[in-house]
Amino acid sequence: MSVDQTQSSQLSSGGQSSSAAPKVAPAAGKKNDTQDMFMTLLLAQIRNQSPLDPADPSQFVSQLAQMNQVQSTQDMVKLLQSQSGMLRELQGLALGAQVGKPVLVQTDRFRSDGQTALSGRLTLSGAEEANTLILTDAAGQRTRIELGKRAAGASDFQIKLADYGLAAGDYQLELATASGSAGLLELKANVNGVRLPVNGGEPVLSLAGLGEFPSSSVSALLGLPGASA
Repeated sequence: MSVDQTQSSQLSSGGQSSSAAPKVAPAAGKKNDTQDMFMTLLLAQIRNQSPLDPADPSQFVSQLAQMNQVQSTQDMVKLLQSQSGMLRELQGLALGAQVGKPVLVQTDRFRSDGQTALSGRLTLSGAEEANTLILTDAAGQRTRIELGKRAAGASDFQIKLADYGLAAGDYQLELATASGSAGLLELKANVNGVRLPVNGGEPVLSLAGLGEFPSSSVSALLGLPGASA
């Protein structure tokens, strides 16, 4: 007689009604409902298998191993998300300490307020006889500003855009050298504030006279105003 037939005979002889498949309570200490559901289904699969053709026990072991692997992966993802959020908060606090202090940013775009001078730093691999900043406004109008002869290495510049008739607005920035070699162009401005996106993402810095920039574009923290990098 099979196990199911024996169980049915016992229930009939006792004259008591009961469900054929008793409910399985979730194991204590499980981390989430998904794992509880998996264990319930696995136990039901074991209980309802055919006694004449039982499943290979290695299959159940394999299923348990897969479930543990999935659970470990989920736990790892949660841990990384938690650490990412903590790192973001720490980064925001560190950048918040820079409010009122100058930074350098690498960018080819900025938003002028029409009043603040455009300051920055030019770094060349070799001496250049002529260096030119090309500013393109939203209408496509290009303005060339000569920076003159520059030696190799880093040198600062400051430009009053009003002297060139440039009003407030968005501008694209480009550097042209006499030799055609690429140079490193960085803009300098004081940090007015730091914004932490509510839904995650990197902090955004508000720079005086330049607009907002992601923290990843910051190339140098210059400390107190007037200090050299």
